[in-house]
Amino acid sequence: MGNSILGKISAVTLLLWVLISGHAFAQSSPTERVEGVVEQVLAILRDTSLEPDARREQLKLELGKVFDSRAMAQSALSTNWRNANTEQQNEFQELFRQTLENTYLGRIEAYTNEIVEYRDEDINNNRATVETTIVTSSNEIPVNYRLRLRSDGWYVYDVEVENVSMISSYRETYRSVVRRSGMDNLLSEMRNNIAEAEAASGS
Repeated sequence: MGNSILGKISAVTLLLWVLISGHAFAQSSPTERVEGVVEQVLAILRDTSLEPDARREQLKLELGKVFDSRAMAQSALSTNWRNANTEQQNEFQELFRQTLENTYLGRIEAYTNEIVEYRDEDINNNRATVETTIVTSSNEIPVNYRLRLRSDGWYVYDVEVENVSMISSYRETYRSVVRRSGMDNLLSEMRNNIAEAEAASGS
């Protein structure tokens, strides 16, 4: 009985379920992992029945399934991560996650009918890079995803949009703020920036 039921489920359906799950199996390739989330994000963007706030919340939910927020936070804060206390680390991780979501979503929300091409995949032990291109009617925009393999699958720890790393673009700014006025001031500035970004987007 069980086998007959499973036989009715297409391989494509099973694959999509694995890719968009927050606990994707480790054997999924980096490209499969990225493609599953990107296609889900595009489906949400193309859903005209969604109100703007609902659309953004669904997008954030999908990104949360594949972004390694702790690895991203540690990389962005660099050596200052070790000097921060646990409470500061936890708050920075959450604020940086929100910052990245706003940055990434701000760049992709204009895309709906464009084509995403998956160009190349490079795996080096537990690290990987997936090269993609967003093809518009007048331009090609390179977007590369850097991933690391955890026990529960591949997770993104950096995104390069037009060859600019989202993580490194913040690192020097954060280092400068911490050096000038301390970790607590950085957290305060991040809270203010997030509030302003959300107010501007209508969230």
